[in-house]
Amino acid sequence: MHWAFHEKIQTSKRIILEDSEAHHVLHVLRMKPGDVLVLFDGMGCSVEATICAVTRREVTCEISGILKTAETSVPGVRVAAAPPKADRLRWMVEKLTELGVTEYVPLQTERTIVTPGETRLDKLRATVVSACKQCGRSSLMNVRELCSLDNLLLQEPETPIVVAHPGEAASWESIRNHVCSDVLLLIGPEGGFTPTEIQLLQARQARTIAWPDTILRTETAAITFAAVLIHRLT
Repeated sequence: MHWAFHEKIQTSKRIILEDSEAHHVLHVLRMKPGDVLVLFDGMGCSVEATICAVTRREVTCEISGILKTAETSVPGVRVAAAPPKADRLRWMVEKLTELGVTEYVPLQTERTIVTPGETRLDKLRATVVSACKQCGRSSLMNVRELCSLDNLLLQEPETPIVVAHPGEAASWESIRNHVCSDVLLLIGPEGGFTPTEIQLLQARQARTIAWPDTILRTETAAITFAAVLIHRLT
């Protein structure tokens, strides 16, 4: 069943889709009055609705199903990764959303080159909405503003940290013992974290995760290690 996004499905029985959501329903999905779709609010709730009227710019839906709240045993895996170049960033955000990552933080490190502004971040948030519709996820992945490594560590004084870095990796038993209900996965830029940054993370008792034999690109590492953490910690 096709999905559409609307923030207020819990406050009204009649929902009007506008702008990009109406365009998607009308011109991409080519849905018509009488068709049924799923509306989700990005906060974990979804509901079935029936299209009852359309105009060139609006789609009016009548809620016809029971409100559902997502239940998941997936741990709260958040990813702070240096933004890769060009379309690789959008692709990374799309895949992290599909995996169930709860938050993405663009990470400013000593070797970070790409620093997305607010316009680019808004486009990434739109990518999150689109990915949720495709994979049937009712809660949006939060996309934060660019944050330096120093500030991130100050903002997260108690959060367990796992850092992707070539070399000896921590055991899974150590990582499980380190993680409670929330974990922050750190991914460096092309060229990796500097020795000073690694020392800073070691001082925070960060656990190291690594891929055997090869060094992964930023977006590959973010997706791969997020998937591994979610799978192994569930």
